[in-house]
Amino acid sequence: MDINATQAAITPSHVWRGNRRDFLTWAGAGLTTLLLGTSRNMTAEAAPPRAATDVIYREFSGVNMAGWRVSLGDGNYAAPGQDPVSLQDIETRHDEGLSEVRANIRQREIMAHNITYRRERDEHALDYTHLFRCEFRLPYLPSVSNIEENAQTLEAGLFVWDGLTTMLDCGMAFQWGLNPYERFGEVRSSIEGVSAAAWEPVGYLEPDMEWHTFTMMVNYPNQTTLLQIDDITYTSYFVGFPKRWPAAISAGIQVEAISIYPRGVVHGALHRVEYRNWLWQWMTLEEHQLYLPGVMHEYSAGSNVYLPFVSTDSSVGAASVETAPVDAAPDQARTYIPFVAHDE
Repeated sequence: MDINATQAAITPSHVWRGNRRDFLTWAGAGLTTLLLGTSRNMTAEAAPPRAATDVIYREFSGVNMAGWRVSLGDGNYAAPGQDPVSLQDIETRHDEGLSEVRANIRQREIMAHNITYRRERDEHALDYTHLFRCEFRLPYLPSVSNIEENAQTLEAGLFVWDGLTTMLDCGMAFQWGLNPYERFGEVRSSIEGVSAAAWEPVGYLEPDMEWHTFTMMVNYPNQTTLLQIDDITYTSYFVGFPKRWPAAISAGIQVEAISIYPRGVVHGALHRVEYRNWLWQWMTLEEHQLYLPGVMHEYSAGSNVYLPFVSTDSSVGAASVETAPVDAAPDQARTYIPFVAHDE
């Protein structure tokens, strides 16, 4: 039997380096499949080659985020006369079927940032492609007339801290703009930077109260990314942020909620986001070779087109994790970063 192989990939002329953005456009890059069969010219002395198989190095999943840690993010603001935002202003509740990430639970004149996350230390974390998939929903609809509940953003991220190699936390993040007074429904991808302006608009998702699914993938050997929401692909970026963390390499996934920014006639309000049925895989993708798209400097609805990909069953129960709180690095307390600002 002849070997049949189909493979399409575009190789960048140079890779992203250091702590600056150096991205290349891969027009039309997508998911391709490499299927290997056995050869009809096998000799008696040679064993038949085995078909390549996808290897799942580690896998975690669950119906809710029970056991994840809750951290105060850096997207916080307290109006004049208000006490600083603290852990008492956020919480994450769990029931049998989902977790609710809540911000500004005391409904003060503040903007509060809840990061609910999980991290795993593993020296091989950078050797794999990471997939993070999760369902999410707004249990209410933000609006200019809703004074009890209102939102700034919903966010999620996938990162690996590479230890002392480059001292960068590398990966990707996205946010869904939910402030009804400004760019309501805009989808944004994190770009390099440490300011609140470090987000690039990449598309639109109509705000509603339906369940949606995001899929984030980072191919760390190739430093490429994929972002899909409800099977629609959005431009995404491989980014790296300098940190002062312990030497151990660790990977992390996170889901977030930021309550509305109070100003003028806009008052602080409770913000809630529901998350469920999450899956985190570290894989080699040998049978179905995945070529994630290179990042794009400009958003173009037709520039990235991808074939659907297949992942393994997500029914495996979540592994237990430690739940002790961890403090953010002192020098990052006033810096807005679109993902968790500390390691365990």
